[in-house]
Amino acid sequence: MYPVALSDLETHIEPEPHLPEIRIEHVSRYLSRAIERAEVAAWLDLYEAAPADFAAQHGLAIARDGDIVWTTCTTIPFIHFNCVKNIGVDGPASEAELDRLLAHYRNAGIMRPWFYTNPHTEPSRLRCWLEARGLQHQGGWERIFRDATPLPVEPVFPPDPLIPLDDLTAEEVTPRTASQWASFIDSKYRLPTSPWLMALVGRKGWHHYMLRRRGAVEAVRSLFIGNDGAAWSGIDAPVPGIMAQSFDLDAMLGERLLRDGIAAGAKLFVADIEAPLPERDGPAYRNYDRLGFKLTYLRDHYSYLPADSG
Repeated sequence: MYPVALSDLETHIEPEPHLPEIRIEHVSRYLSRAIERAEVAAWLDLYEAAPADFAAQHGLAIARDGDIVWTTCTTIPFIHFNCVKNIGVDGPASEAELDRLLAHYRNAGIMRPWFYTNPHTEPSRLRCWLEARGLQHQGGWERIFRDATPLPVEPVFPPDPLIPLDDLTAEEVTPRTASQWASFIDSKYRLPTSPWLMALVGRKGWHHYMLRRRGAVEAVRSLFIGNDGAAWSGIDAPVPGIMAQSFDLDAMLGERLLRDGIAAGAKLFVADIEAPLPERDGPAYRNYDRLGFKLTYLRDHYSYLPADSG
């Protein structure tokens, strides 16, 4: 009898047939590895850019053993800063490997490390191993991707004709505006990461954008293009569907990133929908579909429940 993860035993109510509002492509294991590596490369470079004094103050570190990469931060309980980025992605994980990673976080005083899984992670019973050690499925993000097919010449998301053009402008972050960009992100996430973020402005591979309305920053998003041409989009705020009701500003920024990324030579673009919907409809799905993205899978997240969850 094959082992079954508890999440597989949850009651599932079959929804009525519904056409997703984004194209879905079931990718090969080879392509899924390339997709996941695009994000891992961004985080490796992001941690490398961290100022030494900031890293020492916050116990910030990134480590790798073979292909597996994991992050640590002893003072900021943020999912990205204490997670195993790619267990089981580039090769089958083992229980001994999982136990070593959990021991690392226990020894560092991290109460809630995070692990990601997707339909291609190996072995398939990895989720069972996580649950057997007390970690539980806690949602996930939709993984989306596209190639470098050019966008139409005309804007995909034209500005609202009722809003003067000078009221809403997208611009790339420069050293002169870096502090505004970093402060905006920290204010939205309630984080102290401005010194770290500012070290990314002007750094090779990184492109950061702000959308302003009447001079005030309204939304931000970044793009990292690796040496292999794979680009990861993230460091976005406010997160549509979670921090903000509107998806329009993020869509406009996404179009700007995509156009600039293609011009810069990016070959593969990877991003996430962080507020997934079971029927895969709604503005996030529609907007990314208009930008040529396809949905490949839901990346599941596992961690321990918060101490105050009961």
